[in-house]
Amino acid sequence: METARNKYQALFQLGGALIGILGFAFGWVHGHVHNTYARFGWFMLCLLVLQTAINASLTLGVAKRGGRVQLSYRVLGGLQLLFTYMAMVLGVIRYLNLCSQGHLGQCISHFVRGSALMAGAVSILVGMRLFGALMLELRRPIELYVSIIMMTVGLIGTFTEHNFFQSSGEADDVWSHKDLQHTFIGVSWFAGGLLGVLMTWRSHPRSRTPIPSIIFIATGVAMIIHQQDLAMSSHAHFLFGASLVSLGLSTICEITLLASGFVKDRDEPAPFQYLSVFFMCASGMFLMGSNRDMVLFLINSHVDVATYALILLSFCFAIVFYVYLLVDLYFALAGPPPARYHALGESAASERSLDCSPSTFV
Repeated sequence: METARNKYQALFQLGGALIGILGFAFGWVHGHVHNTYARFGWFMLCLLVLQTAINASLTLGVAKRGGRVQLSYRVLGGLQLLFTYMAMVLGVIRYLNLCSQGHLGQCISHFVRGSALMAGAVSILVGMRLFGALMLELRRPIELYVSIIMMTVGLIGTFTEHNFFQSSGEADDVWSHKDLQHTFIGVSWFAGGLLGVLMTWRSHPRSRTPIPSIIFIATGVAMIIHQQDLAMSSHAHFLFGASLVSLGLSTICEITLLASGFVKDRDEPAPFQYLSVFFMCASGMFLMGSNRDMVLFLINSHVDVATYALILLSFCFAIVFYVYLLVDLYFALAGPPPARYHALGESAASERSLDCSPSTFV
């Protein structure tokens, strides 16, 4: 999967770095705040300056392309995306004073898992549009990678849902219904992810499986009937569960339509393939927005669940719009995508003739 580089890329990055440094300076002049979010700014500033310096050295020919310097630049670019998102999340947490009222473990769980779902949605959207046939590029069904992530998350959740963030003196040995439910959600994710890995480990990229979708649907149903002590919290979990069920059903429909040959060869993903991307983004947003401190903030601010759902959906539309726009901007500045999108249609016959033995995919 090759990517292109525009001749003005270095100038754009330099301009962005100058704007970032200017914003950091204005924030420093107006007063320094001693909190996690403020300390994180120094790290982001150092990362930005280092990446810009490496880009300048590559552009001016001081460092050779294709070596460790260019590899480090790409690694820093990926870290920049990750830490920029973390900075935005920390900013929201700090501004709304979340995760500070005795619900640290639950807050971390919601934000980490919700962020993972949103990262998956963004990755799939970019992969579908930018890298052409994502399944063929990865040399395995995409469900294999989803199953590995599910198995990992389920294994962690199985052992961390009950008093993991409490000391031994403060821990309560009584298991509540929420402890039991969240723990066995972790067990189901691990078992289902293990089954998905086994079914797709040696499969052709076109041989997809609905196992991850079934896990999403089962988890969504559990969240829909999940009862909380606050009505607002139950409604927020209902939104998360409904988005998970929609994600699972839309993905199963996508697999069925692709496998049936309904979609012909085309340069762009089929319109229905964006449904699973949006619902995955929405489920991540609803999960992050259903933590205990956020629910208490909504109650104190007199915000009803319908308004809250529309606000979060607006953010989802904005995120998908932004990523879609970035990919279009990449096409405009760097040329056409490096590979065509090969749907399962008339061209699939030649792909099925490929050798799918384990030795082929190394």
